[in-house]
Amino acid sequence: MKTSLVATLKHWTGMPVVLVAGLLLGGCSHLYYADPNPGQPYTFPGETPSKAAEVAPSTGRVGTAPAPLVTPVAAVGRPPVAPLNNDPGPAVGIPTAAGSVAPVNSGESQTGGSSILHVGDKVTVSFSDVPRDSALPEKEQRVGEDGKILLPFNVSVLAAGKTPSRLADDIRKEYVPKYFVRLTATVKTEERVYFVGGEVKIAGRQPYIGDMTVLRAIDTAGGFTDFANRKKIELRRSNGEKHVIVYEKARENPKLDLPVYANDQITVAKRRF
Repeated sequence: MKTSLVATLKHWTGMPVVLVAGLLLGGCSHLYYADPNPGQPYTFPGETPSKAAEVAPSTGRVGTAPAPLVTPVAAVGRPPVAPLNNDPGPAVGIPTAAGSVAPVNSGESQTGGSSILHVGDKVTVSFSDVPRDSALPEKEQRVGEDGKILLPFNVSVLAAGKTPSRLADDIRKEYVPKYFVRLTATVKTEERVYFVGGEVKIAGRQPYIGDMTVLRAIDTAGGFTDFANRKKIELRRSNGEKHVIVYEKARENPKLDLPVYANDQITVAKRRF
């Protein structure tokens, strides 16, 4: 009895030793390694794969959505770039006292408004660099109603809307090479002033520095007196042309605030009681 029991115990205790030995001898090549993040997770029969388990193509990880596109920093928060406009625009003109428009070279500076010539301005033209026997006399005259001046050899040159230096260059072109091989023209202008009188605090002449209007001219004369008739401001051009300006209307509408040129006369009438 004891002999059979001992034999049974030896039989069962020996089996684990045999199994361990078999594993060591056979190796682990038959074991299967399970990927903890499989590309195709196991789905039980009758079950629909979850969308959350889709594989991101860029990372290969389960449940990771594709990374959103990032807007370049250079394009974030910046206003659109406006195209460059090299178009100089329409030609600029300066109104003359007669109401016409004299063309102005777009290359000339418009800041020096006092040097732009207008109808009625007095100019002196002298000539040099010509033969003694063909010397031309100095010519002094005012710019005519047509904006032109008349010079020796019956040469007519447009002066209104030009600077003295531009006018001198145009005069030279009229004489060279038609009449002379070489010639230099010089244009001088008289002292340029305008006059403000009547019911203003500081009546008298004022230096003309260009870009002047009737209301500005009154301000330079100290403004109105207490007896001024602001509905009757007379502007008289050097060519005799007359205009009547109403202060309130001209202040509300800048177009009615007429420009003032050299030698113009502004008179503020006295109010009647």
